[in-house]
Amino acid sequence: MDSNPDDLERSGMAKIVALHYFAVVTRCTSLRDAAAQLDIHPNVLARHISQLEYYMNAPLLERGPLGIRLTAAGELLAAKLDRTINELDHVVRLIDDLKGLRGGLVGVHAAEGVASAILVPVLAAFAARHPQVRARLRTGTAKEAVRAIEDASCDLALTFFAPASDAIAVVKRVRLPQFIIAPPGHPVTRRDGATCAALETYRWVLPGPEFGVRTFLDRAAAEAGCRIVPTFEAASLDLQRTLIGQAGALGVLPRVAMAEEIEAGTMVAVPFPDTMPVETFLDLCVPAARQPSYAAERLRRELEAALLRVRA
Repeated sequence: MDSNPDDLERSGMAKIVALHYFAVVTRCTSLRDAAAQLDIHPNVLARHISQLEYYMNAPLLERGPLGIRLTAAGELLAAKLDRTINELDHVVRLIDDLKGLRGGLVGVHAAEGVASAILVPVLAAFAARHPQVRARLRTGTAKEAVRAIEDASCDLALTFFAPASDAIAVVKRVRLPQFIIAPPGHPVTRRDGATCAALETYRWVLPGPEFGVRTFLDRAAAEAGCRIVPTFEAASLDLQRTLIGQAGALGVLPRVAMAEEIEAGTMVAVPFPDTMPVETFLDLCVPAARQPSYAAERLRRELEAALLRVRA
């Protein structure tokens, strides 16, 4: 709650508070909705927005019968605001480190195919040793991982085919080949069932073309004179697992992603043919220039150690 607005207005903190409030407003359809989310009175919110407009010397919002709309200046501020707030949060975590709190938040972005198999066990052990640290997890494409590091919304990324960027540094890279993941008894598991000619005839469930693994698979197939057309496109590992089991589709994943199912005999990992190797590398990425918090640095070291133990 904004219990001392007059004090805040006389300090630079007022601008930070106003920016935070404006960030919430950009995600709402009215000032009343935003005020409810912030748990403050709408008049208090309106006053902070007016002060921010005075500071920016430009109107940021247009109010109408259908709600609020960002002006051109408001759109420009909103585009830069998330990164600014993330950077401020990062500074707060560094200050906490100086005070010896050893708490805070670590943001991690991971590829769906390795999040559960590699990241979750590390995080579980890390949380037991550092109960004051919170982790914010996201999954997505390699490009999304790089953007998350660039805009300071994450501290670490575990992804395939990290795109080149001055904002990131790859601190660990491990070989992690992809396999054909199939239900038991599928024709692909039989002798000569994984030839290029045979692979063209099967049902497949694959992530979309925006994923690096899919791009690499398409390229490897084309070079081998093979054309694999997915019957299903799904980025979610749970959906892929279900479609493999219930629809008899074939997936393309590292063996570690389905280690439990393979051990239980409910899934089979079949190597790609020698003429069509689908070799990938898993990259652990960090910000190239941003100083890591204590928690982020410790988690990075533990992830590096875990990657050394990963079996291809």
